[in-house]
Amino acid sequence: MAAWRSRTVRVTVLGLLSVLVPLLEAADTGGVVRVVLALAFHATIPGVPLLLLTRLDSPVLLACVGGALSVALTIVGAQLMLWSDAWHPLGLVVVLALVSLAALAVDFWRGRPSAARAGSERAGSVRDGLRGSGA
Repeated sequence: MAAWRSRTVRVTVLGLLSVLVPLLEAADTGGVVRVVLALAFHATIPGVPLLLLTRLDSPVLLACVGGALSVALTIVGAQLMLWSDAWHPLGLVVVLALVSLAALAVDFWRGRPSAARAGSERAGSVRDGLRGSGA
């Protein structure tokens, strides 16, 4: 159950970050809070949620590669906006947040405990026990 709880906390924190930063940017707020949240956003979104789909076990690898992927995707998005003469930073933030929310939804749905899965795991362990007993 601890794995489910940690997954829920991770998805909640990343989801809130994916929603708050575009809202703060759209409201054109200033201040230290927006700067800190924006830095956290661009260091984690959408790289970490996309890498959660690969089910990496190492949190250090997830943080490092997820951060690098997030920064790389932000740079590619900014370069594409410059190249196409369509500079809209809010648009890029919204697209990155939507990609992140979609990846988080898939990861959350795929990792949720279900009664059917728990029942099939129990049935499998009973079968394994019978196989080992010679019955």
